[in-house]
Amino acid sequence: MKGKKQLLLGLVFGILIGWVFGFLRFPYLEKNVSFLLGFIASLIFVSLLLMIWVVWNRRSLHGLIAQKEGARDSQSTSKTLLIWMVLSGIVALGSIVIGLNIYRENRSFKLQIQNHDSEMLKMKATIELLQKTNQEPLMSNILEEVGEELKRNPARTLTDATINKIASLSSFLQSYQFIEQDSLSKKKYSKERGQLLQALLLMNIDSSSFAQIKRQAVFAEADLRGADLKGLDLSGISLKDAHLKDADLSGTNLKGANLGGANLWGANLNRANLSNADLQMADLTWAQLNEATLSLVNLNEASLLNAQLRKADLNHASFRFAQSGGAMLNEANLTNVILQGSNFTKANLSQADLSDSQMGGINFSEANLTGVQLSNAMVDGDWSEKLKEWHPIGEKELSKSYTVEKGTFGKFNNPVSLLRKMGK
Repeated sequence: MKGKKQLLLGLVFGILIGWVFGFLRFPYLEKNVSFLLGFIASLIFVSLLLMIWVVWNRRSLHGLIAQKEGARDSQSTSKTLLIWMVLSGIVALGSIVIGLNIYRENRSFKLQIQNHDSEMLKMKATIELLQKTNQEPLMSNILEEVGEELKRNPARTLTDATINKIASLSSFLQSYQFIEQDSLSKKKYSKERGQLLQALLLMNIDSSSFAQIKRQAVFAEADLRGADLKGLDLSGISLKDAHLKDADLSGTNLKGANLGGANLWGANLNRANLSNADLQMADLTWAQLNEATLSLVNLNEASLLNAQLRKADLNHASFRFAQSGGAMLNEANLTNVILQGSNFTKANLSQADLSDSQMGGINFSEANLTGVQLSNAMVDGDWSEKLKEWHPIGEKELSKSYTVEKGTFGKFNNPVSLLRKMGK
């Protein structure tokens, strides 16, 4: 009878613990899951120690009574031990269930907060978009003035005052995030700047006046997705961080243009002139640059994944830490190019010329190097070992054709490893 009372007492005790931790909210438990788990583990550990201590004392007491009175036997002690073990299991199980329930509630609460924050960001973007609707009437008025001035002037030139108005307007047009496919865009872009540039290009402005516009106006972060800009003279223009995904820039003159950080994903740049342009950190994934002129271009940290650069002229370009996995560089001119730290995994460089290039820390894993020219290319000292690890197509041909020799580089004659054509 006494054992049943103890069992009932243990059940009530477990229910009370569950009620307390289920309904009371402790800040530490809500904010820190590791604290919650540690607290549960400590509760179980202390409970077990307490029960073991009680059982031990009861066994000692039964032993003393048995010695003095001889009235009790070991069966009663075993029964008591079993009861306390059941109580320990109930407390441990209750603690685990309660802990998991609190963790689930906290996780659900955090998800609700995240969803709320996401909705707030979307609302913010919508409000910003509504606030900027007054930009379009202003842009229309200035473009109308430009059109009237061009009509009065057969030479199609613009006055400095009008060009200053265009520059001021471009600075006024702000970039903002927008909702795209039920999510907020990661970067800010200006749709109005893109519209302004395209409108000016259609007005047949004199080249000298347009060159002045390109120098003074701000077209950074312009939204030009899918724009038709082929064959135009955009030399020296700043389209830094612009959105040019899927744009047609084939044959376009972008000499000296600033395209740093621009999104050129899938853009058509075939036969475009990008010499001396800045494409640092630009996204050229799946872009087409076949037969393009890219001499002296800055492609440091750019993404050229699966891009096409067949017969492209890249002499004296900089490719530091560029990602060019799967790129097509067949018959490309890569002489005197800096390729340090670049990744050309599974790229096709067949018949490409990399003579006098700097290739320290490069990765040619599974690349196609058939017929590639590497005379005087600067490489790591363990080039031969790395070539075997990369397993590129044309590995045997390169091993037979080139040897690593010690040389010097720069005005300070720094010691380097160079690839020399055998037999020369």
